Amino acid sequence: MGLKHKRKRQHGTTTTMALVIILVLVLLLIWSEFISGPNRVKEQIYAQRIEKIIKQNKNIQGLSEHVFDYITYQGYDDTTLYWYNAKAELITSRDIETLNYKKAKRIAKKNYNIKCDSIALGYGYNNPVYEIRGSNKLILLDYDSFERVYEREIR
Repeated sequence: MGLKHKRKRQHGTTTTMALVIILVLVLLLIWSEFISGPNRVKEQIYAQRIEKIIKQNKNIQGLSEHVFDYITYQGYDDTTLYWYNAKAELITSRDIETLNYKKAKRIAKKNYNIKCDSIALGYGYNNPVYEIRGSNKLILLDYDSFERVYEREIR
């Protein structure tokens, strides 16, 4: 009697393609849940906060988000600068005439050797600030006193 060899059944191209498709679908599901899902939630929260601020101040413009010690929002109208917290509640305001980017840039250069590449308004630990980036550094200068609130190197 001869030995019978059982031939092992091999899976074909159809099975391999089906497994590849399942793998791609699983990866897409993971991506949508763990990457884009939280981003959509963040965008929705941002939009709700901006909408709430605009309801409080219909003339506000130039709204921007600033993240330092916590999230704040800055904006202005014809006469006033405004800072809001993450609950869209007014933290503080300043007369727009007090805005002095030139002085903030000059102090950053003279006192801290930082040549300004960009300047924006933000909020430090307890007060509004000028956020200046340049010379591979970030510095926050107090809006009213122009004193350094924070400084670090950036790359």
